Amino acid sequence: MRSDQVHGTKVSRSSVGGWSQARYQRHIENYHLHHAKELVDALERVVREDGVEQIVLAGDEVIIPVLRDQLPKHLIDRTIDILRLDITTPEHEILKATTEALREHDAETDAQQVGHLLEQYRSRQLAVVGAQATIAALTRGQVDTLLVTASLDAVHDDTDADASDLEDADVNRNDGTPLSEQVVRLARTTGAHISFIEDSALLADVGGVGAMLRYRL
Repeated sequence: MRSDQVHGTKVSRSSVGGWSQARYQRHIENYHLHHAKELVDALERVVREDGVEQIVLAGDEVIIPVLRDQLPKHLIDRTIDILRLDITTPEHEILKATTEALREHDAETDAQQVGHLLEQYRSRQLAVVGAQATIAALTRGQVDTLLVTASLDAVHDDTDADASDLEDADVNRNDGTPLSEQVVRLARTTGAHISFIEDSALLADVGGVGAMLRYRL
């Protein structure tokens, strides 16, 4: 796990009166703004160098609003959650909270993707489901996005495949290669995106696999 740190000057909240208090308050606000800009610069560098697609922000009620105002649009678009955590929160608790936020986001995204797949399939639009129909579409180069359960042993043959989906496709049922490996290998060789669905129950009724298509024949 990579860890980068941006250190700033520690400030106190000592109370003084009148004009001095106003000037001191402006000083604190300027410090927070400067620190937020440093954090955003560091975040941009990490995102660029590591190809980060998802961001979880964590901080207290002081820095989060300032930091959020400084984020450029491309970082806002990658931000999936904002956690309110005190500055004294131990690192292992921050990691735990961040991991849970990522899991919840992935579960929601998976459910949305599978829901869209099934909706498209039922309306006979740009989608196929089941191992054999998916392999057929992959073989013909039709697949834009492959959706396959992350529990690859849950991908199984489907005996009720529509013959029209298999027509003219080079589908080998007896080469000994597990179906999960076939679909993933074909997706990679044909340039299709691959989305692994963590909750195997989402694709259980369609054999553990389906695909969004680029086009229909």
